[in-house]
Amino acid sequence: MTRTLYHFTKPELWEQILATGALEPRWPKDRAAPQTVHVMQSRDPKDLPWAYREGRTVRFELRIPEAEAHHWFGWAKDNVPSNAHRSLGVPVWTPDDHFYVNEQNLGSKHWYVIERAVPAAEWVAVMNIDTDKLLWRAPAQ
Repeated sequence: MTRTLYHFTKPELWEQILATGALEPRWPKDRAAPQTVHVMQSRDPKDLPWAYREGRTVRFELRIPEAEAHHWFGWAKDNVPSNAHRSLGVPVWTPDDHFYVNEQNLGSKHWYVIERAVPAAEWVAVMNIDTDKLLWRAPAQ
């Protein structure tokens, strides 16, 4: 069984991603947690962490095996130091913890991570939501 999830990136990264044929796991830079591709259940970029919203207008629609899509809260509790993302306003404990969840990151209930690259075989479509231009679509099967 698969889950439909979305990944957002900046337009200037699209050609590089297309050339490699995969969304590469890159976060975090300090290696404090496993590298992941961050994805969301929501199609709305307003549900991204507030520090990552600006300029991310290329939306990937993905089909990911359900077992490989880890919900942010459970994954982060086991993999991310509790204070690692306070400066970004990214909660790492529970969606009910008022200390971590605020108006800037209410979308966190939609967040997932994938601990591997996401190849083009799992892409459904790629859209520039700023221009409404379809950049890529999976071949019909």
